[in-house]
Formats: sequence, structure tokens, C-alpha cells
Amino acid sequence: MKALLVSGIYKPEIGGPATYVPALAHKLESSGVSVEVITLKNSDSKKIIEPWEVNYINRDQFLPIRFIKTVITLLGKSKATNAIFANGLFQETALVLTLIRRSSVAKIVGDPVWERASNKGETTETIVNFNEQKLTFKHRVQRIFLTWSLNRFDYITCPSLELKNFITKWGVKKPIHFIPNGIEIIPKRQMQPEYDLISVCRLVKWKNLDKLVIANAESKTKLAIVGSGPEEKNLKQLALTVNSNVSFLGQLDPDQVIDNLFKSKIFVLVSDYEGLSFSLLQAMACGLPVIVSNVQGNKDVIVNNQDGLVVNLSEKNALVNSIKNLIKDPLKLSNFGNSAIKKVESEYSQLKQLSEMADLLIKKRSS
Repeated sequence: MKALLVSGIYKPEIGGPATYVPALAHKLESSGVSVEVITLKNSDSKKIIEPWEVNYINRDQFLPIRFIKTVITLLGKSKATNAIFANGLFQETALVLTLIRRSSVAKIVGDPVWERASNKGETTETIVNFNEQKLTFKHRVQRIFLTWSLNRFDYITCPSLELKNFITKWGVKKPIHFIPNGIEIIPKRQMQPEYDLISVCRLVKWKNLDKLVIANAESKTKLAIVGSGPEEKNLKQLALTVNSNVSFLGQLDPDQVIDNLFKSKIFVLVSDYEGLSFSLLQAMACGLPVIVSNVQGNKDVIVNNQDGLVVNLSEKNALVNSIKNLIKDPLKLSNFGNSAIKKVESEYSQLKQLSEMADLLIKKRSS
């Protein structure tokens, strides 16, 4: 049996799909299922050598050309596969599924229409408000195409109950399974703090890294930002303007990300939206206390003053005060970190989550 895994990003890029798809590939291959991957990459990014074939399509080319190339590649590879899993590139995959019926599962971790609009400055609304308001013609068309695409799959999965509710309201009729993200247990090691704060994410507007850079300056702390994205240039300029001590570490491989987590005191994630962040779980698995924004995906994981601190970014100085208070409290830092490890080990086992996904993709559809 063979499975085709499709993703818009792949390691060494930062992001949930880039972490999840290789993990799922390992799980499937260990179960006797051969795997092949189709993904995007920037033209100047290196290719990764994997135990399975990885088919790369350059992301930074004329969009219609990229779309056509992706569909053609998917069409060719789908002929020799039994099941298709998509963690992105839903429209391209859906077009192929209308031509070649295969067992199929789509994992959606956010609202692509809102994310695209937010990144392009077309909306300043939160994901909740965006999903409640009347959309512009352009965004309605995008939503219709997305919903049509998701309805071409056999099953939809998502890591957040809030997101499951959004997807249902979009008009998706296929079964939607809530499968939380999981993380592999990370062996303990001696912490050697080099940074006070660290954030690991795509550098996009809705991650609110500008607020973190400013808070870092006001707290007189040292911040590491891991990742790349369209906001990188703006964030570097902002750090210079406000005299914020920030190390932009760029795109790192998974082992380097973990190394830098162990060099940090506090993990910070203050996005406008999270489904269930891999980076957050990874930081918790390393024993880092965390500061997160009070969006539902974060609050589903972090209990305020138990596993970390939950802040309301609309409250003036809330982030700065949280950083200052936590950084000077060694006992709270230790307690939050120990609580985070216990929670990850008990509730967010990667093996359990991958088994659920593999079962949905292969076993149920082949029975």
C-alpha cells in the first residue's frame, strides 16, 4: 500500500505541517505503508534527503504556473497511490480527487482565507470576527473554493474544537474529526540559558511578533526569534528602531530548534489565532515555562498560572508585565516548566495522535 502526503511547507521550514508530515510519514512506513511527499519550497532553499521521495515545487513562481505544475505532479503521483493526505494545498489536491478517486484525508489547522487576508493587510479582524462578519466578494470566492475543495475529501481533521466549529459553518459536509496535535517526548538535558525569551513561528503579521519585539525592549530582556517569513525585514527594522535585543536565528533544522529552546528561559507565543501549536508543545516538552495570548487554541493547552501565563494583548502592558514578573521568579519558572512537561507527556502523545491519523487514512478506508 502507498500513501501520498501533500503539504504547503516541509522541513527545514518552521510550522506545524513541516513538523507533522515527516512524523506521519515515519509512522506510516513503520506500519508497512510506503510514502511519497509533494510539497513547496523557495527556489533558494535546500532539498532534504529523506527515506522516502520528496517532490519539490518552487513556491516563488507565478502563482497560476505553480498551481498547474502542482496539479500535474499530484495527478501523476496519485495514479500509483492508494491514499492521499493533505496538510495544505487543498485546492490542488481536490482537483485531482475529482479525476482520480482515492481514500483521502485533509488536515486543516487554521482558516487559510483569513490568514491570507491578514498577511496581505486586507483585514485587521481576529479570526473569530472575520468568520462572523460578511466577507468581501474576493474573500467569499476564496471561501467557496476552499469549502468546495474540503468537500472532495473523505474525512477532515483539525486540532481545535473552535476550528471544527468554523469549518462546519463554512459548509463542509464531510465528517470532521478532532485530533489534537501531539509531540514526541524530548529527553531532558541541562538548561544553559543564553536567551531570556524565544519564539518559534512563521514571521507573519498575525503572530504579533512586533508586539513581542517592543515588549522585549521595554523589559530589557534578550529575545531569540526562530523562523522566516514575509515580516522578517520589518521586524529587524523595528528591533533596531526600539533598541530591542533580538537575535533573528532564521530557518533552523529541528535539532537546532530544540538546542535553542534549551538555551532559553521562557517561550512566548502571542498570536491572534492558534489551532494547537506544535512549537508550543515542543517548548513545553523541553520544560520551558510559557507566555501565550488568550486565544482559544492556546487556552485549550495552557491553564493560567498553572502551566504558564495567558495574557490579553489588548490590555496595556500585559505582555511586558508578564515577562518582567516571570523572569524574576525562579520558583514560578521551575513550577511552570515541570507542569508543562507533565501535561505534554500525559495529554499530547505524538504516537497516539499519529496512530489515529494513520487509522483514519489507511485502515478505515481499506476495510
